[in-house]
Amino acid sequence: MITRSSRRAALAGVLAAVSIAAAACGSANGPATQPPPSAGVDAVAAARAAALKAAGGQPIGGTIDLMGVLSGPTLDSYLSTFKPFEDATGIKIKYEGTADIVAVLQTRIAGGNPPDVVSNPSAGQMHSLAAQGKLVNLDGIVDVGAVRSEFPTSFVDLGSANGHVYAIGGTTNVAGLVWYDPKTYSGPKTGTLSDLNAWVEQTGASGKTPFCIGLESGPASGWPGASWIAQFMVQQAGAEAYNAWWQGKLAWTSPAVRRAFTSFGAYATNPKLVSGGPTAVLTTSFEKSAVGLFSDPPACYLHVQDDWLGNTMAQTVPNVKPVTDIDFFPFPAATADQPPAIVTSGEMFGALVDTPQTQALMRYVASPGFSTMIAGTGQWIGPNKKTGLAAYTSELSRKAAQHYTSAKTVVFGAQDGMPGAMSEAFHKAVVAYVQHPATLDAILAQLDHVQKAAYATS
Repeated sequence: MITRSSRRAALAGVLAAVSIAAAACGSANGPATQPPPSAGVDAVAAARAAALKAAGGQPIGGTIDLMGVLSGPTLDSYLSTFKPFEDATGIKIKYEGTADIVAVLQTRIAGGNPPDVVSNPSAGQMHSLAAQGKLVNLDGIVDVGAVRSEFPTSFVDLGSANGHVYAIGGTTNVAGLVWYDPKTYSGPKTGTLSDLNAWVEQTGASGKTPFCIGLESGPASGWPGASWIAQFMVQQAGAEAYNAWWQGKLAWTSPAVRRAFTSFGAYATNPKLVSGGPTAVLTTSFEKSAVGLFSDPPACYLHVQDDWLGNTMAQTVPNVKPVTDIDFFPFPAATADQPPAIVTSGEMFGALVDTPQTQALMRYVASPGFSTMIAGTGQWIGPNKKTGLAAYTSELSRKAAQHYTSAKTVVFGAQDGMPGAMSEAFHKAVVAYVQHPATLDAILAQLDHVQKAAYATS
C-alpha cells in the first residue's frame, strides 16, 4: 500500500517538477524563489530542554532505528526536528526510508526484526498494530493524560486500543484546502458549498475554467480525488457518518457516500469546470496540477490540496510569494449554521522495541517542544494543540494551524485511516469513476465487497 501521506516522499520530485512546469507556463523569469522556513533559536532551545527531560535529565547515548517514508528535501526538514533530541541526549537517529512502509513494516515484524520506532502515515496500520499488541504500550512511559488533552481525539483514538495509548501523532497536515491566486480569483472565500458552486457554475458558463485537478500519482493515482470525496462526505453528511464510513461501518452504496462521489464528479467530469477536461484530470500528475493557477492567462482559478501546497509553490515557482500570490480558504461547509470541519492527515509514531532510548524518543515526540520544531519546518502543522502560532515561520502554515486549533470538528483523513486494501480500492475507484461516471453504482458495489474483506482482516 502506498499511503496518502507517503506522497510526501514524492515532494522531492515536486520541487523539480513544479519548477519545470512553471517555466512552461512562462513564469521562469524573475526573482529567486522563497527559501524554506526553519525553526527559530528559541524553539530549538525549548526542544533541547524537552529532549533532555525526556531522557531523564542527562544524556544516555545509543541509537534508534527509525523507519518512515520520507526522502529528499522533505526528509532533511524532518530530520532537523530531531537534532535537538540528538544533541541533548546523545542518542543517534538512524532513518530508514521506504516508499511502501506498510508491506516493509509487516515483513520486518513477521521476521522478528522490527525497527525500533516507526513514523507511519498509515494510521489504519498503526491502529491494527496497537490492537494486535505489536506496539509498545505507552502507559507509564508518556503522560497519557497530557496526550489525551493536547492532541485531537481523532489522533488519540487511532493510536489507542483496549483503553491504552500505543502511538502518538508526530506530524499533521490540514487536508483539502482551496487554493487560489489572489490577483486572479474574485469568488467567495467564505460561505457555503452552495455559494462556491454558484460561482463555479457562473465561471464555467462564461468560458473560464474554475478548477485544476490532477489525479496521477503512480501506483497511488486517485488519492487527490479521494481527498475531495472525503471533504464532501464530512461537510455534507457530518463527522459521525464520516467516521462510520472510513471505519467500515457505513456502506459505500449508502446515499451519503454516493452523494460525496457525485459532488466531486460534478466538477471532475465536466470539461467546462476543470482544466483540460476529464482526460487531463486522469493524466495530470498531482505535483504539477496547481501550476495552472499561475499561467497567463490562468488555466484555472482554484485548486484543492493540503496545507503544504502554498509553501511548495513559493519555494519552487519564481515570482510566487505566500499570501500575495497564493492563499487559501477552508473547504466550505454545507450549511451556514455549521463551520467547516477540518480534515487532517499525518504520521503517527509508535515504538516496536522497548528501550530507554525509544522511551525517551516517544516522550520527546509527545512534547510541545517537538511539535514546535515540526511547525517551524513549514512542511507540517504541529499536532500538539499547545504549539503556539508564533512557532510558524510561514504565514500560510500559521493560518492553517489557526484553523486546525480553532476548529469545532477535526477528523482524520479517511483514506489514511482505512485498512490498506480499502484505501487502495478507494483510489482505483476514483480513477474508474472519472473514466466512466455512468458506472458509479457498480463501482460503489465493488467497494462494499472490498469493505467486508478488508475490515475482517484488519
